Amino acid sequence: MLARQMLKIRFVRRAVRENADLKIFQQKPTPRIIAGLICIAASYIFCWPVIGALGLAAAYMPQPLWVVAGAPVVWVLCHFLCMFGVYLAGRDHSLALLKWVVRVFVQKHAPECLPD
Repeated sequence: MLARQMLKIRFVRRAVRENADLKIFQQKPTPRIIAGLICIAASYIFCWPVIGALGLAAAYMPQPLWVVAGAPVVWVLCHFLCMFGVYLAGRDHSLALLKWVVRVFVQKHAPECLPD
């Protein structure tokens, strides 16, 4: 049902028609792409342990509001770090991955409705 509805979107039809693949990931990554991927990974690695540490500190300190104020600040900073990583990694890689995922989903769940 969802896959059939998705086929009404021009982006999805184009991804299926072009037979979107992941060939762009076979190219040697530039230092900028590597830096972007490191930023994305760092944002995931640091966010929740720091928020957990803030929660632990709030449990043992007389100021439990540290976690109430600190957790959203840490989460937002990690979100910005992730978005900066996506910016550095580049549009081409993100778009290729999205097209491939959409094509695979639609081909699996609505093979009878595929455009020629």
